[in-house]
Amino acid sequence: MGKAYVIAHPKIKDMEKFRADYASKVDATIEAYGGKFLVRTSDKLASEGEQGTLSVVIEFESKEKAMGWYNSEAHQQIVGHRRSNTDEKSTFVICEESSTM
Repeated sequence: MGKAYVIAHPKIKDMEKFRADYASKVDATIEAYGGKFLVRTSDKLASEGEQGTLSVVIEFESKEKAMGWYNSEAHQQIVGHRRSNTDEKSTFVICEESSTM
């Protein structure tokens, strides 16, 4: 069983609302499932394609932990704020570590 990662490139419409309604609350929901932020920055070294405002990578020890967090009541209570403060072209995926391609 490999690790799982949340990879997000949100295009934020209202940064103050995003911070107040989602970003300031999401850490506690992630910590409860053993997740940790590996990347959370607006700085980019190189990029191609649609650009988000932020680049975010969160690591979980398993897909069960990642999906547990995503579907948790605590996260579901705030996820609507992320969605309403980001553009529909934002990217948000959960993927499992794999050694095959």
